[in-house]
Formats: sequence, C-alpha cells, structure tokens
Amino acid sequence: METCKRLFWLVAVMIVIGTSCGDKNDEPSAVYNYYMLIQSEVTLELSDNAEEEGSLVGGQVSVISRTVSKMKSVMAQYESDQSTTGVESALLTACDSIYREYSSAYVQYSGQTLCYVQIVRRKMVNGESKEGTTLKTYYFRALKDVEPSGSGDPTPPEFSLNKPEALEAIDLGLSVMWANCNLGAKSPEDYGGYFGWGDPTGELWDGTGIYKQAGAFVWNTNNYGGMNPPTEIGGTSLDVVTAHWGAGWRTPSGNEAYELCSKCEWKLRSQDGRNWYEVIGPNGNSIIIPLAGIYGILPRKGSSLLMEGPLHTNFSGWYWTSTICDTPGTSQTRGYAVKQGVATAWMFVCDSSRGDLTGLNMFNEHLRAFHMSIRPIYIKSGDIQPN
Repeated sequence: METCKRLFWLVAVMIVIGTSCGDKNDEPSAVYNYYMLIQSEVTLELSDNAEEEGSLVGGQVSVISRTVSKMKSVMAQYESDQSTTGVESALLTACDSIYREYSSAYVQYSGQTLCYVQIVRRKMVNGESKEGTTLKTYYFRALKDVEPSGSGDPTPPEFSLNKPEALEAIDLGLSVMWANCNLGAKSPEDYGGYFGWGDPTGELWDGTGIYKQAGAFVWNTNNYGGMNPPTEIGGTSLDVVTAHWGAGWRTPSGNEAYELCSKCEWKLRSQDGRNWYEVIGPNGNSIIIPLAGIYGILPRKGSSLLMEGPLHTNFSGWYWTSTICDTPGTSQTRGYAVKQGVATAWMFVCDSSRGDLTGLNMFNEHLRAFHMSIRPIYIKSGDIQPN
C-alpha cells in the first residue's frame, strides 16, 4: 500500500512538471526592435546622394532633409536589434550627434515646428507588432523672425582696419594662404570687426531699404553690393580686405572657403572660458578661428536699425566669402532670401554645438547686410593676382 502511494505521488509530480514545461514552451516569444516615425509639414528629400562632395552646397532649404536622412541611415543599423540598454544608448547617442548639426531653417515659417522625428521601441510577439514606446522625439523648428528690441542707432565695435603687427600669411597646404587673424583683429585670438558684404569702407551699418513685408524680403538700397551685386567681389573695389590691406590680400572666394572647411581638421579648443577652433591644414600647419558670433536683425519698414549683437559670441563664428550664392529666381537657388529674389552671399559657420565639422555642414548663405567676421587670404607667390 505504501509503495502504491509513493508511486502515485511520483506520477503526480511528473505530470505537474510536464504540464509546467508545456505551458512555458507554449508562451509566445517576445522581442523588441526599433523604428523611426517622421511627421513633416514640408517636403523632405531623403537621399544618400543629397549633397555632392566638392561643390558649394548647403543653404537652409535642405538642412532638415539632410539631417533626417542621416538619422534614418543610423536607424537602419538598429532596426533589427533586440532591446538592450546598450543598444538604446548607442542609437540615441548617434541620433543626438546628428541632431546637433541641425540649424533652424525656413524663415518664412517663422518659428513653427516643421518636422519631428520619433525613435520608437516596438514589441514584437511571434513576428507581430504589439505596442510601441517612444524613446525620444527630435523637433525641427523654423528660424524665428525676430523683431528689433533696441532703439536708436547701433554701437559698432571698436577695431582698426590697419594690418596688425602680428599678421602672418599661413600656408596650410591649400590653394591659397590664410591670414593668422581676422580682419580688424590685433592678434589671432581677437574677434576683430564685423562687416557687411560688399562694403569696402568697413564702416557701413545702415539697413534702410532692407526689410520684410508680407512674408517677402524687400531690398531697395545700393549698399552691400546693391540690388544686382557682382557674382564675385574678391580683390575688387568692393572688397574691404583689399581696400585696407593692399594687393595680394582679399576676402576668400566661396570655393577657397569651402576648401578650408572640407580639407582641414577643425578641433574645438577652450581655455579660461574662451572657445575657438584650431584649424589644421593638410600639411600640419594651423590657424585659430575665433567664435565671434554675428551682428544682424531684420528691421521694420522705415527703420535704419539693422544691427543687433554681437549674437552667439563664444558659441559660433560666422564668416563671409566674396561669392554670391546663386542667381535670384532660378530653380538652382537655395535659401530663404534667394528664393524671393534677393541675392545672398556664401558664408561658413563654425558652430561649437555641432560636434565634428565638415565642409557640408558648415556652408550656408545669408543676407548681405548682416555683419560677420572676415578671415582674409593671401595669394601665393606666382599665383594670378585678383583684379
């Protein structure tokens, strides 16, 4: 009898264990992966070939497409990965780095959120999607149309346009030599002056005749290159560098500036709260590029107040080139002002929030009346002198 009881309990235990194992094996297998949700108010052109290396590219029209395209490429690397702390951290770190390169665009939308991108973790059960959890949302806002807050005439910074004693022409291994300091600076570390495009005096601050009306830009002035500016002013009578530093010195062209941006290594440096970039050329020589910011704001109609600033000092540097961006009104034009028939000029921005800088994410165009830094170039011996 005792033996039968023991046998009964042994069989019962085996049945329970077998039932338990069977239930466990029958449970659906849950995994997690990731996907990107894009909602946009503007048409995005997401393409791996959106930009061509070696050409003057950029402008505010394409920055959202370019940034989202990069994030989408990163996303593709993680879409099939299962959810772990390490995977999520790596994914968001990569997307954060790309997002920091974005700068506000589409001024005609004035502050609106034009696009947002969500990184979603999705639960999958036996191949079927069950639920999703948003890990992070990235917002892409338009440039806000700022109204002047000051009154009266601006106070321009004090600087001298004479050649500084510390001036040198540095060979970086590029097509031209670069000054070791900004125009108007006393030393490589100084910010120097801020200049409107096409002003050979270096003293013009009047914005009369330049304003925004009914969503469009109005340009009714002969200042800053006028209503129909020349395509190139480097070394001409409109070049403030040549006017004050003499033959051989001039404002860099768009291609020369792009060469500096794309062929050099840009390393952010800091000391005693001051930030700057060390720009190292292909031959190992280097120059310092200060983060002097920018002067500029659109005035109301009838107002001469154009300049407020300096803005973004110690955060970003804005530098003019001598080259007009594109012909107004053509299908090839880029940017908010060019699209509306106002010729803009190429410039480059070294922005400390963007992480690693390359030629593509530095180049842009802007209204010629805004005041920026200029880093002069010098024609190497034997090269053709500017006209």
